[in-house]
Amino acid sequence: MPDLASFQRDFAAALMADGQAAPSFRSQAFAVYRNTSARGIVEALRASYPTVDMLVGDEMFTQVAFDYRREHPPLGSVLSDYGRAFPAYLSTQPWTCELPYLADVASLDWLWLESFLAAEAPAMPRNMSGSGRIALHPATRFVWLTSPAMTIWQAHRDPWELTELNPEWVEEGALFTRPEGCIGAELIEADYHALLKACAVPAAVAEIAAQVLVSFPGANLQQLFQRGVASGALILQ
Repeated sequence: MPDLASFQRDFAAALMADGQAAPSFRSQAFAVYRNTSARGIVEALRASYPTVDMLVGDEMFTQVAFDYRREHPPLGSVLSDYGRAFPAYLSTQPWTCELPYLADVASLDWLWLESFLAAEAPAMPRNMSGSGRIALHPATRFVWLTSPAMTIWQAHRDPWELTELNPEWVEEGALFTRPEGCIGAELIEADYHALLKACAVPAAVAEIAAQVLVSFPGANLQQLFQRGVASGALILQ
């Protein structure tokens, strides 16, 4: 008779396997449970990547999600944590050459989710001086992409405004913030991205400014700092 650990290991393997299960797991009840579990994982992934779902369609997304599940089974019971590797997985799939921005769009869906689930932090004081340390709000997420994925992402997240889309193929930055509990999504420029990157390690205003000016000597730092404060991306420690 197998011990509990062996049974649990075999049960998990049978749950994730395709085709016929091992003889000890061939009951109709187990088949129903396995199908329900698989569907739950697929729908959790769909909920985390709604823009990808819109771009490829329900049927295609379902198939891709099942394929991803085989290679990346859940490691825990909290499905909101599941799917972190999905953008990287999409970037390796040959069929995505027809949608070269898809992996970047997926990364934006995940950043939105991370921002939504992140911890809170005290609001930033209005008065900033060179003596304070500037940091990112815990809900701030940002990225620089080599495709116009943010333009595509924004258009599909507001389907009522979606018209014929033919974006110029240029690099873009994206910022997600959560002021007052609402997720804000913003297309950002390279100098603003550099400022946010410099704030990843809390530092004095003067130190952050010096880092940004190395790459962007003409940057309007006062405007960029004010923009970060207004959006809720930056806080004072």
